[in-house]
Amino acid sequence: MKFIAHLLFGIIVLILFYFIIHPELSVLVPSAFALLLGSVIPDLDHPFSHIRKAFRTLSFILIFAFVMLVITTQTASAFIQRQCLAMGCKDSILLVQIIASIVISFFAVLLLDFIIPFHRGPLHGVIAAMGYSVLCGLISMNYTPTYFTIAAAGLLGYLTHIIPDMLFKD
Repeated sequence: MKFIAHLLFGIIVLILFYFIIHPELSVLVPSAFALLLGSVIPDLDHPFSHIRKAFRTLSFILIFAFVMLVITTQTASAFIQRQCLAMGCKDSILLVQIIASIVISFFAVLLLDFIIPFHRGPLHGVIAAMGYSVLCGLISMNYTPTYFTIAAAGLLGYLTHIIPDMLFKD
């Protein structure tokens, strides 16, 4: 199934979830997020999916920001300055830091692409659905006493992806 089909199916299930559970707004918003994200996140293992492309971009940005933060610390910055001075490029320390961050981020995203399994692999299973549900519950546990509802919405969202994929294989 396509991204939009999974998302539309998730929206239909979300509407049914709302009418059955009647959660208050403080629970509805995170539940809706967990359910809708769960309806598209199993395609993270598909190399050309929208969620995979967004994951790559977000991963690159976060890794780049983290590496820049680490590189610009005093110790790392002093090391880079010494290396630049030894090579005679004392005016381009920031450029060296940016290039190093881009290269490290690029290879980190390639590594993530290598680690993520093949399409309809482990991410398209019940164990991954339960893991996603537990993750939703653990994340929301500190914010709301009804974290079980959010975990259930996450599980329901994940299953709204897996079940139609089993029924309507491409």
